[in-house]
Amino acid sequence: MQLNQRMMKSLAAIAVIMSVMIMETNGQIKPVECCKSTSTVKITSNITGFKLQRENPPCVKAVIFFTSEGEMCSHWREKWVMEKVQELRKLQGQQKMNSTVSTPLSASSP
Repeated sequence: MQLNQRMMKSLAAIAVIMSVMIMETNGQIKPVECCKSTSTVKITSNITGFKLQRENPPCVKAVIFFTSEGEMCSHWREKWVMEKVQELRKLQGQQKMNSTVSTPLSASSP
């Protein structure tokens, strides 16, 4: 009799834990969206931006380029990848400077 009570309590505890887990994910299984492999092939389509991805298995360290064809995972050590990242960062810096509003100094008249 005690064995059945212990088993029922264990099953109840498992049911509670499962319910909490399901409620936290809204009942949806979220797929891992990351680069699990990278390419060393130079991208020929128009690159509009990028983001860096850290290694966190199953995800690998990568540079994710945003292109007209979608996101592409590139190996972070490739020379062309490093050059493209530097180029895009430079462009981002120029855009920030161009978007800064500056007010001209007023000339004082004697």
